[in-house]
Amino acid sequence: MSTQAAPYTFPLLRKFDDAKRDAERARLAQLEAAFDDATARGFSEGVARGQREAETAAQQLLEESHREGLQRGHADGLEEMHRAAAALHDAYGKLIIERSRMLAEAEGFCVDIALAIVERLAVTETVRVEFVVRLVRAALEALSPEPPTAIFLHPEVRARVEHALKDLPLRDDENLASGGARVEAGRLLVQHSIDKAFAQIRDAVLELKANRQSSLASAGDTHASDD
Repeated sequence: MSTQAAPYTFPLLRKFDDAKRDAERARLAQLEAAFDDATARGFSEGVARGQREAETAAQQLLEESHREGLQRGHADGLEEMHRAAAALHDAYGKLIIERSRMLAEAEGFCVDIALAIVERLAVTETVRVEFVVRLVRAALEALSPEPPTAIFLHPEVRARVEHALKDLPLRDDENLASGGARVEAGRLLVQHSIDKAFAQIRDAVLELKANRQSSLASAGDTHASDD
């Protein structure tokens, strides 16, 4: 009975094949590990780079927004300041006009009060007598060196001024007002009265008042037209 011989396999060749496969598997494992590591490293670097770029973009956007906000705020502030300045200028103009009006009214009122007081004083007997004494003395000074030949006064006044005008040629004249006098020195004559003096003062003061009020009104109108 014949037997068939089994094929002979060289043990070293089989081991060599096994070693070759193991080496290939190890190399594949290394390649996979290197690939995984590179992928992970690339992802991390990409994330970091993306984060840096995002932070940079966010910072730029913030700075740009800040600049725009400042510019817009500056423009709004200037506009608001201009509006406030215009309002103040307008209020100042109105104040000047109102001040001029009030000043004119106050001055007019003071003038009227002063004239009323003087007029009341002018009718009192004491003031009229004192005025006559001053009037006679002023007339004598104006007529000097001509001596007075006659000084005419109202009888009631003459009786009260004799002590102040003694040694002078006093005469009575009932036609004269109690606050008047007529001083004669030859051909020269001085005649005046407290009533005429007050009328002259009143006319001058009222004229001054009218001119002053007109000036104040013109100043207010000029300021208003300038606005």
